[in-house]
Amino acid sequence: MGRRAWMILAVAGVAAMAAVVAVSVLMGGCAEPVETAAGGTVPMKCHWTFVATTLVGAVGAVTALLALTGRTKEGRRFAGIATAAVAAATVLLTTPAGIGLCGNPDMSCHQTALVLWVAAGIALVVGIVQAAKADPKGAELPKMKL
Repeated sequence: MGRRAWMILAVAGVAAMAAVVAVSVLMGGCAEPVETAAGGTVPMKCHWTFVATTLVGAVGAVTALLALTGRTKEGRRFAGIATAAVAAATVLLTTPAGIGLCGNPDMSCHQTALVLWVAAGIALVVGIVQAAKADPKGAELPKMKL
């Protein structure tokens, strides 16, 4: 993959992971806390989900930034694999296999999760393409003709 195409892909990955962080912080989970049997209140499950996706998204933004600075095939491949793994973990956190969301589908956290899935999906695709096309000299190699 050429340098220009790689940089465009790397910037797209950084933007997608920054969007994950922004969506997690700005839209967040449900605002009202849950009342416990003892009379106290605790944040809803989705609050903790979006705290976790904020932290995981920040790690993803760093791994996507590594793709901008990667010059070797191994460094680029690591950045692509790490970005894809973090994006997959972000989506996993919002599912019942992870922390999950509120049980009521009418709650605002479900719309937040949908936006988060789109941004993480873009980062996942970018990471997979980066891992597959990591060789900086691959564009210059002769192509095999059949």
